[in-house]
Amino acid sequence: MLRVRIQSRTRLVAGGRGTRWKLPVLALLAAVLLGGCVVRIAYGQLDWLTRWYVDSYFDLNTDQERLARELIGRSLAWHRATELPQYADYLRELRAGLSGPVSAGFIARQYAVTLVIWDRTLRQISPDIARLLLALDDEQIGEFFVELEKRNAELAEEYSGQAPEARRKKQDRSIVRAFRWFVGTLSRDQEAVIASYTAGMHDLTEQWLQCREVWQSAFRDLLEDRSTNPEFEKQLTNLLLDPNQFDGVEYRQLVAANREIAFAMTADVLSSLSGKQRKHLDDRLSRLARDFDELAIAPAR
Repeated sequence: MLRVRIQSRTRLVAGGRGTRWKLPVLALLAAVLLGGCVVRIAYGQLDWLTRWYVDSYFDLNTDQERLARELIGRSLAWHRATELPQYADYLRELRAGLSGPVSAGFIARQYAVTLVIWDRTLRQISPDIARLLLALDDEQIGEFFVELEKRNAELAEEYSGQAPEARRKKQDRSIVRAFRWFVGTLSRDQEAVIASYTAGMHDLTEQWLQCREVWQSAFRDLLEDRSTNPEFEKQLTNLLLDPNQFDGVEYRQLVAANREIAFAMTADVLSSLSGKQRKHLDDRLSRLARDFDELAIAPAR
């Protein structure tokens, strides 16, 4: 029996698009975050990794497992042939754009590009996601939401159970680690810049957890009527592409404010890079672009 997991991806700090759902085939996007030979190794194993990654919510029977394998394989083939060449081109353009001083507007435009990439993948795979969900029975759906409630409790304890200052420090460490991956070790001044910006961000932990539950409720309502709803696939796609449709106006404004702070922070740090750090960033992006070029033409395993 293959156990399949659907897990949320969250952006508590910078105010991203809100809760996103990593269904089996979406695990392929993890390759974008990896570098060097790790990209080639990980991407080559994604057919297996996606089946392993989605491993704690659904017990699939033999037919459902066969269907999942088919959908994963098809999505990976499309992604390799269609998306990876565009990733390589984008990284080369990004590398050129980061060769000098960086503005918050430039970072905002790159963020918009990533959303287009994400949504394009979601649109492509949504019919397959719907097909897999339609193959599940009510007991499997019920088990999924039981497990989801456990995960909600874990997240509440992990985030809401901490004092705001502890959450802020944890957030800052995560941001520093992300910068280090791209540019190498940060100076104390650069880490101080990050802390100065994040100090001005709104702590939206409680609101995020609430919005997450609202989205989940809508998702559950949709799944309960999946077999009799002729608009199921269309409504599922809408729910996946617009996870923030239930957010209140005030929350949207606070998220947008955090996002603008994050853009400015990223621009300031990137504009302050030393020669060594710039070379690290340039090498990282160049290597990623080459990896995607090679993966796009490599035979599928």
